[in-house]
Amino acid sequence: MTPEPQATRGIRLGSAFGGRIVIQPSTLLMLAVLALFFGTNNGQELTRRGFTIGLILAVLLFVSVFLHELAHAAAARALGRQVHEVVITLWGGHTSFDARGITPRVAGLTAIAGPVANLAIAGIAWGVLATGALDVTLIDLVEGDVTAYLLVRYLAWANLVLAIFNALPGIPMDGGRVLESIVWGVTGDRYRGVIVAAWGGRVVVLGVIAVAVGGPLATGRAPTWADLLWAALVAIILWPAATQALRAAKFLRQRDALSAGSIAVPALGVTYTASVSQAIAGADAAGAREVVVLGADGTPAGHFPVDIARQVPEEDRDSTQLTSVVMPLPRGAEVPASLGGEDLVDALRQWWGKTDGWVVRDGGRVTGVARLSDVMEALR
Repeated sequence: MTPEPQATRGIRLGSAFGGRIVIQPSTLLMLAVLALFFGTNNGQELTRRGFTIGLILAVLLFVSVFLHELAHAAAARALGRQVHEVVITLWGGHTSFDARGITPRVAGLTAIAGPVANLAIAGIAWGVLATGALDVTLIDLVEGDVTAYLLVRYLAWANLVLAIFNALPGIPMDGGRVLESIVWGVTGDRYRGVIVAAWGGRVVVLGVIAVAVGGPLATGRAPTWADLLWAALVAIILWPAATQALRAAKFLRQRDALSAGSIAVPALGVTYTASVSQAIAGADAAGAREVVVLGADGTPAGHFPVDIARQVPEEDRDSTQLTSVVMPLPRGAEVPASLGGEDLVDALRQWWGKTDGWVVRDGGRVTGVARLSDVMEALR
C-alpha cells in the first residue's frame, strides 16, 4: 500500500469518502474577488446590496465546484480506490486518490464523474424552476428584486458551464482525462493517451483565444478588456498544465522502460575469502566491470569496480584480501534484474541516501550493480 501523501495545508472541514476535505485560504480571496466582480456587473457601482448578491453567487459557484470534486471522490471510492483529499483552491479544486495500478476504465469513470455531477445539479435546478414555485423575493437576504428563482437559475447555468468546460477534451480538464483513458484503452499505451490529451489542452487554449478575439471581431466590435482577461486567465492556467503533462509523459515513459538489469553495470559475485588477484581474473573472464563480495551466507557485503582492484600492485594481488578495496553495502540492498518502472523506483527509494549502488540478481545469480549515478541519469 502506497504511503498517503502529505496533507495539503488549509482549513480542514472534516472528511468524505475516507479523504480529508480541505479549503485553502486563497479560496476566501477568490470568493471576495468574485463577489466584487458579480456585484459590479454591467458597470454598476459597488454597493452593500451588490456585494451581498455577488457573494451569494460566488458561494453558489464554489459549492458547485465542491460537489464536482466530491463526485470524483465518490467515484474513486466506489471503484476501490483510497481517497486521500478533496481540496478547494483558488482556481477550483482537485481530488487525490491512490492511483497505483489504475486502469483506463477506473481513470475514465473517475474523471467523468465531476462533469456528470454538474449536469445532474443543472438538471435538478431546471426541474425546480419549471415548477414555478420559487418566484419569491429574498427580503431577509437582500433588498430588491433578487428572488430564489433567479438564484436557482444562476445555479443551473453555472453548473451547465462547469460541466461543459470540464468536459473539454484536453488536460487538465476532466474531458482530457477521459480522452487520455480512451486512447490508453485503445492503444494499450497510457503515455500516448497523456500526450494526445495534453495536445488537446493546447488546442483548447488556442480555441478559447480565437473565440475571445475572433468572436467580437466577427460582430463588428473590438474585444473588450474582459474578453482578453478571461482568455488570458484560461491560457495561463491551461497551457502550463498541458506542457507539464507532456514532460511527465516523457519522463514516465522513460521510467517504465527501465529495468534493474538494463541499467546495471555487469558484475561478478565472489566470496569474501577470494584474493584481489582471483577477483580480477574472474571478472575479466566474465566481462564484468564490478565485483560483488558475498558474505558467508551468500548475501552481498560490498562491491568495488574492477579498475580500483587493478591499482593494487600486481605482485601484491595474491596476498591482498578484498577488504582492502571493497566498498560496504547495507544488508538487503539488492533487486531482481526484471524489476522495472514504478516498482523499481519504489524499491530504490527506500535506500536513497544510504547506498551508492544496489546488487542486481537474475535467478539468484549476481549479474550487475545498479549504481545511483546511472539510475539518476536514466531518470533525467
